[in-house]
Amino acid sequence: MIQFAKPSTGQEEIDAVSQVLREGWLAAGPKTKSFEEQFAKYIGVKYAIFTNSCTSALKMAYRYVREEYGIDRVTIPRNTYSATYAAAFEMGLKYRFDHETKSGFTVSVHYGGIKHYFPRSKEFAIIEDSAHRIEKDDPLDSKIRCYSFYVTKNMTTGSGGMFVTNDEDIYKKARLWWSDGINKTTFDRQHGGWNYSVLADAGGYDGNDIAAAIGIEQLKKLPEFTRRRNEIRDIYNEAFGQCWKGNHLFPYFTDHIKETGPLIEYLKTNGVQASYHYPGNDWNGVSLPIYPDLTNEEQARVIDLITNGRWEN
Repeated sequence: MIQFAKPSTGQEEIDAVSQVLREGWLAAGPKTKSFEEQFAKYIGVKYAIFTNSCTSALKMAYRYVREEYGIDRVTIPRNTYSATYAAAFEMGLKYRFDHETKSGFTVSVHYGGIKHYFPRSKEFAIIEDSAHRIEKDDPLDSKIRCYSFYVTKNMTTGSGGMFVTNDEDIYKKARLWWSDGINKTTFDRQHGGWNYSVLADAGGYDGNDIAAAIGIEQLKKLPEFTRRRNEIRDIYNEAFGQCWKGNHLFPYFTDHIKETGPLIEYLKTNGVQASYHYPGNDWNGVSLPIYPDLTNEEQARVIDLITNGRWEN
């Protein structure tokens, strides 16, 4: 079976996790700090906080906007994963989708790896949901950007995310929420005295050193991952006459698809996993396999099945 998505890991990640296990510190500690610093440098931002998911990073972002600006409504693109709006709801925000009346502040979602922005008022903070995009030296045009390292993403830590900002005040508040409102993490208390204070009422967002160790190795490989994803995308574009610019998903669009189900089932019957992103869209597009370990032969098989195959619409 040609998988829809597949993490690209190797001996480097295995060795990195083994080292963490041997050293005996598994929670957020030195590896987490190192990963945050390296990721911030790669993206080109001042501050990064490693979270246990992109959803957790979004929760911290929503909380900041709600508390700082007193806004209780957010406009979200309809074309996004449920976590974008579920996190808003959990943090006490009312959400609307972009085809409805806009109100409150807006969240931009970088669908498939492509940046998308709404017209925005400079009075309000903007959050970027960048679960589909991880690019080097990517200017931060908003207050906060949230990344995902889920197993299907451009790089992975198994499950994890990153909260990034250039604003020191935002960073300090989010760091407190990340650490259960405590001004010293468990690692800090182990290595610098047990005296600490609880300064906020939030928590449960922190990553850990096992996942961070994987992330450090994945980050080293990310430029090659990106190059290969772009190569696969370009081959698809040429084969199907499309001009898609993203590299996280490759959505195959055609007027011949009246419903996505028959094509997805046809590909599955012939040994290819495909997907659909997302329910509620106005188009019928099927997301095709795109990941660094996809071989040229496997991609050729996908293309041949679509261009020469037959399925009922």
